[in-house]
Amino acid sequence: MQALRSYLFPLTIAFITCLFAAPVAGQQDILRWRMNSLLYPKLFGEAGERFAETVRRLSRGSFIIEVYDRLVLDQETFAALETELIDAVWGSAGHHHREDPALTIFSGIPFGPDTAGFTAWMQTGGGTEALEAIYTRHGLKSLYCGILPAESGGWFVEPIQSAADLDGLSMRSFGYGARVLKKLGVVTYELPAEEIRAALSSGLIDGAEFSLPSIDAELGIAKLAKHLYFPAWQQPVTSLEVLLPMRTWVALSDQNKAVLAAACSETLTWTATDAVLQQIEALAGFRADGVELHAWPLDILAELKRAWDEVIAEEVALDRLLADAWESYLSFRDTYDDWTDHAQTK
Repeated sequence: MQALRSYLFPLTIAFITCLFAAPVAGQQDILRWRMNSLLYPKLFGEAGERFAETVRRLSRGSFIIEVYDRLVLDQETFAALETELIDAVWGSAGHHHREDPALTIFSGIPFGPDTAGFTAWMQTGGGTEALEAIYTRHGLKSLYCGILPAESGGWFVEPIQSAADLDGLSMRSFGYGARVLKKLGVVTYELPAEEIRAALSSGLIDGAEFSLPSIDAELGIAKLAKHLYFPAWQQPVTSLEVLLPMRTWVALSDQNKAVLAAACSETLTWTATDAVLQQIEALAGFRADGVELHAWPLDILAELKRAWDEVIAEEVALDRLLADAWESYLSFRDTYDDWTDHAQTK
């Protein structure tokens, strides 16, 4: 497979180089970016299009971002940015876990905060600085640009009544969530969206966790697995970002940096609010289709949390920058929990 990627990637470069011709005369004063979206256009990708349109509007047409859906794949992103095949990437930090496992935690923290808490950590609690330290070793710059609410907690063909029921099951899962499930005896597969239904239908997997209820609905998972569990312990939020080479960021004018910041702020607000209504509608649709909505039994959640504590301890021992990021989050969490414990109704 690695040899195949090594063969195909140069062909991809040649194809895209021909696809993007130089701008015609008279357009040289317009800044144009090619932004590769790693998110499926009908699922997550709409926010990237909205961000690009906001940049165009705020810059009065002097900064144009063309969005291309999955022009290069996750594992090719860093190379594509380095070679200037693309100018920016729309996605989530977890997409790049193969290149740097420490980035996984910035997609969403198992048993972590909600959208408000995660955004507070990123914007004022040290999260952005911790992420920048990791991306700096790759010469990249990340702009925090969106936040999505909790995912589905897991779809299963048969109900799960105890932690013992998980032992020996096969599931589609990703990232830290998959690491945790493996400790409970689950066999995990990181399948792309388009392969999940076939895997369920064939019996390759007994369950799946992929994304938000609204996106799971688009994939038709409810037609094959009728037991849906909450909460989404594995990913209470999904953060979105614009990723670009640090050299590109440094070369930008202050005005264009301000445009990007403002566009990200507007997109962040939109993703945090619009997605909630979509989840409400999705749950209503699931019930109409005969899906049973379950709460994870407390004893299973306790076992999952125990396994997560083991996973993160193993990970931070391997990477100083991840350890710094985790310490930053724990410090923020203590103060954030102190506030919410006093401010919110139990």
